Amino acid sequence: MFSCKNEKKSATEKQLFESDNTELIGIYISDQSDRNDHNIDWLEVGKRDSLRRIKVNEILESNKIITARDYRNAAMVFLHGNDSTHYEKSVKLMKKAIDLDSTINKWIYAAATDSYLLSKGEPQIYGTQYFKKDDEPWRIALIDTSKISDAQRIEYGVETLNQQIHKVIQMNSGNHDDGDGH
Repeated sequence: MFSCKNEKKSATEKQLFESDNTELIGIYISDQSDRNDHNIDWLEVGKRDSLRRIKVNEILESNKIITARDYRNAAMVFLHGNDSTHYEKSVKLMKKAIDLDSTINKWIYAAATDSYLLSKGEPQIYGTQYFKKDDEPWRIALIDTSKISDAQRIEYGVETLNQQIHKVIQMNSGNHDDGDGH
């Protein structure tokens, strides 16, 4: 016996049949490629980042960002912004990506949240942001360790607080590649 029911497809099932935006994939690859060189010209990368954000905004306005990976790719471009509006947009885009696919890598959400908080003069909560001034050692940017548990950090692809401390020690030991390329 066969049944011909018209069933509504879940968001996950629909996504299986939707393809990722190829233009956005190219923008994401370009963004990542700019960060994989050991001799990065940050002035030039900043110009290209700005152009990428403009293009992603155009794609957003044309409603051509559909899949979780599309939202993730767009979020990464805005994570590489330079002010709180860019970081806030990255947070919102990643939130949408996570809503569409709870299995997607959530690290960008944590990094965008931390960048957004730091850009407003508030401490980060996940611990994704590090800094180095001139010849000073690497440091973890100001962090409020009471807001997020290590279990939540792990869920979002972030090192535990103890691992972050060891990471800074390694970064300062000279055995670290400064271009982590996120």
